[in-house]
Amino acid sequence: MHKPTDEELIEEIRQRFEFNRNALEDMRALTSKLEVMNEKLKDSESLKSQFLSNIRNEINNPLSAIMGLASQFLTASCDPDVCRRNARMIYSEAFNLDFQLQNIFMAAELEAGEAEPAYTNVDISSVIDSCIDKLSFRAQEKQVAVSRSLPDDLVFATDAKMFELILINLLANGVEFNHTEGKLQVQIEESSNGLNVAVIDNGPGIKPEDCETIFDRFRQLESGSAKGHRGHGLGLSISWTLAELLQGTLDVDSRPEQGSRFVLTLPRPQAEVAGFAKDANLFLFDQDEETETF
Repeated sequence: MHKPTDEELIEEIRQRFEFNRNALEDMRALTSKLEVMNEKLKDSESLKSQFLSNIRNEINNPLSAIMGLASQFLTASCDPDVCRRNARMIYSEAFNLDFQLQNIFMAAELEAGEAEPAYTNVDISSVIDSCIDKLSFRAQEKQVAVSRSLPDDLVFATDAKMFELILINLLANGVEFNHTEGKLQVQIEESSNGLNVAVIDNGPGIKPEDCETIFDRFRQLESGSAKGHRGHGLGLSISWTLAELLQGTLDVDSRPEQGSRFVLTLPRPQAEVAGFAKDANLFLFDQDEETETF
């Protein structure tokens, strides 16, 4: 039996020390990763709890307002001017409720991996006008002037529902996070590569270090009872994810007191697209297509 020399014993001990040292370093690295993951889970649970608390108010408040305003119509002596004002407010609150629910439903679809683009030829101008019209009451409340600039008769192949939800989230943010008597612009350019949609406001702007945070789910730069804006931190995260699903990008360029510029870039689909959508709900087809009557 070979008897190891002193040098061989020292080398064996050195190798074992080296193995143990590497194993210890790997364990420390794994422990560090687990600690980071644990902190992220705690943070996520905290954000979800805060979200559930916020969304309760976001749903209850419009419902209470709608019920209270509608009850005034039950009085026969309701003044016509008061009725018109209440009707506008009911519409505004109903839109806010529907807007929040649409974001929640889309967030659930995205979380479950069930959201898949359904491409069709979309009347971009019609979708933009529809979004601006839906937000007109809130824009008038804040005296924010909304304008748009795009080519005439622009039709682009994309998912109408996803495109509308991205756009209305960007516009809603542009109104909500803007100065009173501010300006909000929608600028659209079509190129051989695709479609560029810029939503530009002259509001208070965003710090450079916060320009990525705003796309995090459930995250708002303001939080707690002192926050001065409605919402629950889903809109921009949903818009960013939908842009990715459409093979595009959503970026922001902003500086404090210099306003914000959100840019949605969508590529043209490689496959041929059939059908025509005037907005997210109405689908039209070529007049010469065969139709069945019932």
